[in-house]
Amino acid sequence: MLTSFDSLRALDTLTLNFSEGGLAVMNIAIAVIMFGVALEIKFSNFTDLLQKPKPVVVGVLSQFVLLPALTGLLTLVFWKTITPGIAMGMILVAACPGGNVSNFLSNFMGGNSALSVTLSAISTIAAVVMTPLNFLLWGKIYVLFGPFGNTELLQDIYIDPMQMFRVVAMLLGIREGVVQLITDDGRFTENNHTY
Repeated sequence: MLTSFDSLRALDTLTLNFSEGGLAVMNIAIAVIMFGVALEIKFSNFTDLLQKPKPVVVGVLSQFVLLPALTGLLTLVFWKTITPGIAMGMILVAACPGGNVSNFLSNFMGGNSALSVTLSAISTIAAVVMTPLNFLLWGKIYVLFGPFGNTELLQDIYIDPMQMFRVVAMLLGIREGVVQLITDDGRFTENNHTY
């Protein structure tokens, strides 16, 4: 009979492979979905964030300091119930930037969509440096203080800055630019009604 730990060990052998074409289609689909979010954001929402940057600073610090630290500590606390591969996966996910789904959910739940989009843009650009740095830091802490001491789990991470720029431009820049061009002050208008 398999224990939950044995089931998690089976996950350690899985490999996910994405083709360039598959990633492009996925990014285009996300951009189309997020276009609806952009229709509801006014340009003035972004200028408000520049004037009052505290939520942006708190969000970025939470994304790149608090979340990886808490996740790194959780991997040490629960080392008996998770495999090293799962622990490294948790650390890697915590070190990655927030995604566009958060923008959709923020909008859907009536949150501050402009803040969510701003945090996604900043965290995606900062991820070129912060994701490998956080993975290295918390991965080394796990290897040094964790139960297994298996350094083969730590692999180099390289994020192509130009690829990251293209993704940000496609998912955020083009979308926001088109919305601003087809709307009045960033709001969709039709038959003299503003939505």
